[in-house]
Amino acid sequence: MLGIPEVGFRRSARSHNCDLPVVCDWIEASLLLDETEISQTHVSDILQEQQFYPRDTNDDRNFTAEFIGMVWMELERRARLLKNVGLYVVSGKRITRRCNWDECVGAAFLVLLTCGEYYLTLREIADYIWQGELFEDFCCEALRGNGWQATRTGWASHAGAEKLTRTVEAVANATDENFVNAAAVELYKHENESGCDLVSHWAYAEKWTGRPLVLVQCASGADFEQKLGTPDIDRWRGFITFSTIPIRGFCTPRAFEHREFRQHCGKVHGVLFDRFRLLEPFAGGATLSPDLSARLFDWVLPRIHALPLLR
Repeated sequence: MLGIPEVGFRRSARSHNCDLPVVCDWIEASLLLDETEISQTHVSDILQEQQFYPRDTNDDRNFTAEFIGMVWMELERRARLLKNVGLYVVSGKRITRRCNWDECVGAAFLVLLTCGEYYLTLREIADYIWQGELFEDFCCEALRGNGWQATRTGWASHAGAEKLTRTVEAVANATDENFVNAAAVELYKHENESGCDLVSHWAYAEKWTGRPLVLVQCASGADFEQKLGTPDIDRWRGFITFSTIPIRGFCTPRAFEHREFRQHCGKVHGVLFDRFRLLEPFAGGATLSPDLSARLFDWVLPRIHALPLLR
């Protein structure tokens, strides 16, 4: 098993204090490198040995088993959503690796992005520009897999826009909106992409405006909560006179419990694309482009080998 994450694991005595998504991510990430099969008993033993859960009495062991049951229910939910693009299958009290990580590199990529918050060894080799570009490209392909048009607009893109003026131009060109308020763009030009990393819309055959339109923030880092209210739709309506009022989209590689997901949705006030919504098109038959698959492989490989093992 991998080393215990630096966040999300807390001593539990009368209530379950460990962060359920973090524990599940830890188990999933362990399958990337170190394990082919993981049992409930093994996870329970580790939590008790590391003193996150007591094991002195039958009540203690039942308390631990209750949490392990919650973990397994979440892993089963994830496996159902991921289908053939997931790393594992759940059979009773065991979770078994379904394929090697390079056969489901998209899922491995999103898990490792999330694990960047959990392990110092991953942060020490982080390249946030490369990471951000890969995540934006992945989000574009995920949205296209659902039939939507998607265009990167973020200033970090080598091929896309740089700074706000060109970001606004990229959004306007992608959506066929011709009325740009240059004075408003000049006023906020210091804001780089002003929170819009990509733009997505539903395309109709006549290519007229008045289409469903989403301005999307892609947040791959640990500071994602600070960005939940971006991009500012009112500000963007000042930059471009849209035929349709855009909605906000927010992409994150993270997985959440249902309650936490609802809380974040309330801050996004738009569409929240978590790990499983981003992977859903590929579970439904869409495929990553060969170019992106190769670039994800190059990013994932050294990070898998940088993951710490449990001592």
